[in-house]
Amino acid sequence: MRRIILFILLLGFPFFFLGGPGYYSSRSFAAAWNLGHILFFSLAAWLLGRFFLDRNPGKKFFPLFLQVFFVILVAGSCIELLQMGVDGRYPDLRDVMRNQLGCLVAFAFFSPVRVPVAGARFRLFQGGVLVLLLLTAWPLARAVIDERLAQSQFPVLSDFETPFERFRWKDTRQLRVVTTPVRHGEHALRVQLSTATYSGTSLFYFPHDWRGYRWLRFSVFNPGSREIALHCRINDAWHREHGQRFEDRYHHRFLLQAGWNDLAVPLADVRQAPAGRTMDMQRIVGFGIFVVRQPRPLVLYIDNVYLDR
Repeated sequence: MRRIILFILLLGFPFFFLGGPGYYSSRSFAAAWNLGHILFFSLAAWLLGRFFLDRNPGKKFFPLFLQVFFVILVAGSCIELLQMGVDGRYPDLRDVMRNQLGCLVAFAFFSPVRVPVAGARFRLFQGGVLVLLLLTAWPLARAVIDERLAQSQFPVLSDFETPFERFRWKDTRQLRVVTTPVRHGEHALRVQLSTATYSGTSLFYFPHDWRGYRWLRFSVFNPGSREIALHCRINDAWHREHGQRFEDRYHHRFLLQAGWNDLAVPLADVRQAPAGRTMDMQRIVGFGIFVVRQPRPLVLYIDNVYLDR
């Protein structure tokens, strides 16, 4: 058993520095990759526990747990620091926390030493670890559910009628699903905008093949009385991978009147927008809206984003 676990750990260790989710990877893949920290360090904690027990067979549960927990903390922190500058990676405190959760899982459910006779307290410990494990796995479950919903809803890209659509957009801290005002259905997205040079949001997770459609349609509610210039941008994966030049994407400015504005983008224009090439309509990866240098913070509402033939 120990040799098998050691082999798995040696096989998995390079993936702290190689591979992994990219900028446009699905949310489910990124979340599943993050859970690999828990699996790796659960195995490592069990193996370390057995190693320390071989050298001190009389070691009790709690001192052994503290010893392994500290070693995992040091090892995981060193790995995070070593990742700096490697293929765009950076230290992540959440990864360190997942490493420690792996240690907790190992001692709660696969203890390398006999569990002390303290049934109720140990079951409470197991229950707490299980709750932490479920909370950590929740982003994966949420991503899988919403990705399936997005595929079934297409060519609707986002109408905010299902539970997790807000997470298809960036940045979620400035977003909130509301029940009024709405243009379609029962919900819309409230977007808080700032006075920064560029302030907006973008649809980031959605089906990328837009071939066969003629229009991108969406509705924006302007709660104020003054006209607002709203900028719209659309780009494909090539744009992201080759410098993100302004002239290599689609850009258009709409003038929002007070109330609901039903906007439409002709996808033929999107296809011809990049200078010197044609937009890859099979790999559309970004749709964003933003305002420029607003004199004061403002709020807009988005609803019913969909493709139309």
